[in-house]
Amino acid sequence: MLRSTPLALGVPLVTLLCPSPARGQAPIQAPTAPPAPVRTVSLSLAQALRTALDQSPRVQQSLLAIAESGDERRSAAAALMPTVAAEALGQRNKYNLEAQMGMSVPGFPKEVGPYNWSRTGLEAQVSLFDLSLWKKWRASQHGEDSARAQGRAVREEVAAIVVGQYLRALRAAASVQAGESRVELAEALAKLAENQQKQGVGTKLDTLRSQVQLQTERQRLIQAQTQRATALAGLGRALSLEPGTRIELTDALATPALPATGFQESFAASLAQRPELAALEAREKAAANMQEAAQALRLPTLVASGFYGSAGLESHPSTRTYQVTVGLRVPLFTGGLVSAQVSRAKSEQSRVQEARREVRSQVGFEIQVAQAELDAAAHEVEVANLAVALSTEALSQARHRFEAGVSNNIEVINAQDELAKANDSQISALYRLNQSRADLARATGRLENMYLPQDHPAASAR
Repeated sequence: MLRSTPLALGVPLVTLLCPSPARGQAPIQAPTAPPAPVRTVSLSLAQALRTALDQSPRVQQSLLAIAESGDERRSAAAALMPTVAAEALGQRNKYNLEAQMGMSVPGFPKEVGPYNWSRTGLEAQVSLFDLSLWKKWRASQHGEDSARAQGRAVREEVAAIVVGQYLRALRAAASVQAGESRVELAEALAKLAENQQKQGVGTKLDTLRSQVQLQTERQRLIQAQTQRATALAGLGRALSLEPGTRIELTDALATPALPATGFQESFAASLAQRPELAALEAREKAAANMQEAAQALRLPTLVASGFYGSAGLESHPSTRTYQVTVGLRVPLFTGGLVSAQVSRAKSEQSRVQEARREVRSQVGFEIQVAQAELDAAAHEVEVANLAVALSTEALSQARHRFEAGVSNNIEVINAQDELAKANDSQISALYRLNQSRADLARATGRLENMYLPQDHPAASAR
């Protein structure tokens, strides 16, 4: 039995129980709120990139990580700085001299006090020599450098996502524009076939073929419009925009300026510019400093402390007092603490070195692939442009032959299909050219710099 049967049986029952409006009386409708206006945002690729870098949660998290590493550096530096504190002390004392001395002394009282005394002043302490603290501070500096480089890597990743999504939206928009032009052309050719049939030059079959081609072009246009809507929604998601925001693209899919560098130049630039490599290099330096800091725990440390203030009994005036102390501490046995910390630092160094080797190899692979894709896409664009020009000329010739009654419109239909394929190939080639150019810039670590001017805050936040 279908589950919808009780619902179907319940509808007449509700109708019988609820009073119906009088005949001729219009039902009362609840007022509806006006639809909210749709927000429209016009974005170029540079504007989209700025928006993403300003609003991306990943970028904000990387900024917090940089701030935390700065706090760690300041904490490590504070251990090397002097500490100063104010002190105010008051005591009431009473002593048993016999108990403290362990004997009774003739002529001396058995007890002293009670009496009150107080002391006020400043006390300070500073580390004169502690190589371990110094190396830890250096390690924290390199840790902050690593966090900053990792922040640049996050920005490059976000930029790659936004640029790729924007280029996909441009490709979809170009497909819609080409589809609209083909629909207009198909409508004109269908009208021409109808006129040819009315004049006795064409046949009913020519008219039917042109109508079928028109519907085919309309279907392609619907698919292109759907892909454009999907691509724009993905772009809005990448930019963290409010759902439902309408995005208008101000850039167009065109042939960009291509870099003239080869593999060796690009690979050398990537070794100097890739933030991932810079982050790993800073981590390796930090691990080396931590190893030296652990080894320095075996060395003596020298600390100076002092007090300056006033002290005195409650019934007497206070007297200026001071105290200066210099202490030397020599570790003799640490219970394996030093060897454990040295081993941990060496493991971190080895791990970072292996990661650098892997990233270096990955960078070379990315540059090779992007360079090959860029060269191939550049040739594809040239071939696709020529194919579009030839297909357009072939369609024009077929249309003239059909208008003159020399042939039927089979040649026109075939030429329309060839033009549609050429348009799609041209758009795909332009997209691959722009995407491979962005991939090459990403592989060399300069994707953000390629699309944003250096004086913009989003480009200079490093």
